[in-house]
Amino acid sequence: MSTMSLFRRRNNLPDFVQTYLATTRPARKLPWREVRYCALDIETTGLNPQQDTLVAIGLVEIVAGRVELGTHWYTLVQPPKDTPVVADSIRVHGILQRDLTHAATITQLLPALLERIRGQVLIVHVAAVDIQFLNRILQQHYRIRLRGPAIDTARVAVTLHHAERLHRGYDEALPSLSLRTLSEKNNIPPVLPEHHALNDALTTAQLFLAQATRLEQHGATTLRGLLRAGGCLR
Repeated sequence: MSTMSLFRRRNNLPDFVQTYLATTRPARKLPWREVRYCALDIETTGLNPQQDTLVAIGLVEIVAGRVELGTHWYTLVQPPKDTPVVADSIRVHGILQRDLTHAATITQLLPALLERIRGQVLIVHVAAVDIQFLNRILQQHYRIRLRGPAIDTARVAVTLHHAERLHRGYDEALPSLSLRTLSEKNNIPPVLPEHHALNDALTTAQLFLAQATRLEQHGATTLRGLLRAGGCLR
């Protein structure tokens, strides 16, 4: 696509999408505590972004190295009529079809979502799932993708495991990368119930702060250092 074509297409996008795309990204040289982050989690009808859809979104911001509870946002999402909430997904997140009857659609929620995450570093656990779902939605609606940077706390866990194994000289097996296991390993009580989008976003935020503090001990004092450890989106 030519530069002119891209310019014309972006000018045809809604104002809130243009604002999201135009917002300056945080400088990677900044000390990591000077950067704003947004921990995000979603619940879905399944794990296939081509067939399944969102049923809930939860997020909370991290400012000056602290979770800002007052910034939390949680919403149910009404799925398309041709995408039922099946029993397998209900067993995971407990959201029933009737719970979503009066929920807003993702089309209605996208302005609020993009406003809340713009200009911030996304923090997601096992980010591939969440990012694939959100990218598919953004592609369908506006032919855009999520903007980075983003950090995957599961990737950070792997980086820390290898760094500390080399530093301490032990050969401990890589632990489970589940959010519960990693939070317990970092002495963080998970926010219950699990598989609730806001609760898991809060747990992810706390896990990230614990991991960033440990990375700092290995010399990763800037956003660039954290992205090297667990970056997953440009």
